[in-house]
Amino acid sequence: MIIHEPLVETVAAQARLADTDEAARVVKVTIAALAHQLEMPPRQRLRQELPGPERDAALVIVPPAGGGARELAIEIGHNLETPPERARYLAQTVLSEISEADPDLAHELRDGLPSDCTSLFRAPEPYPERMYATAEAPAPLTAGELDAELRRRPQWSGTLQHLTRTVGLPADRIAPLLNPVDRDCRDLNHRCDHEQTGGGITFVLRTRSVDAVTALDLELADRIDAAVSAVGSGGRPG
Repeated sequence: MIIHEPLVETVAAQARLADTDEAARVVKVTIAALAHQLEMPPRQRLRQELPGPERDAALVIVPPAGGGARELAIEIGHNLETPPERARYLAQTVLSEISEADPDLAHELRDGLPSDCTSLFRAPEPYPERMYATAEAPAPLTAGELDAELRRRPQWSGTLQHLTRTVGLPADRIAPLLNPVDRDCRDLNHRCDHEQTGGGITFVLRTRSVDAVTALDLELADRIDAAVSAVGSGGRPG
């Protein structure tokens, strides 16, 4: 049985969406595109089995689009304004959850689609990092890339979601440090969080549009390092 709340909560978590409202939109767009590919009997069955909030998304009265997995991903990507690779990942996330919740329905839907759509009902590989970015957004670093970049920047530590550096500075040297850092943020059209500590300041970098570390964060980290050196203390890694 397909239930609205678990469906959107799982999609939001697995696809790293901002919230369940965004997940609900992804679910509806995916269902509408799926229904567009189906003949009327499986469309009607899909609509009958969906929970109320998703039911109207399956109300499609135009003839079947006649495409396969590629066309489905293109339609989803167009309506969500995201690349087809990301759209396919979202489709797999939604359809695999529907398949798990209602295997009989999933079997009927697969039978009504071209054979290349079968894989869409299997859960995607977890966290394919480069699929989180939109066409305009920078790509998140992979785990291997992050490890290599941190080795080049021993003052920094972090995860795939953020970078951190604590700089030991006297209180009167913090403003001279922040002034060039603020200029660098404006120059890069990027942002960093910082918090003064008892013995200095801590910087935290992440790219909010993809909720991950990207090349922009590395560039800003390098500029912060240069600013620390220019202030004269060199800082102390924390």
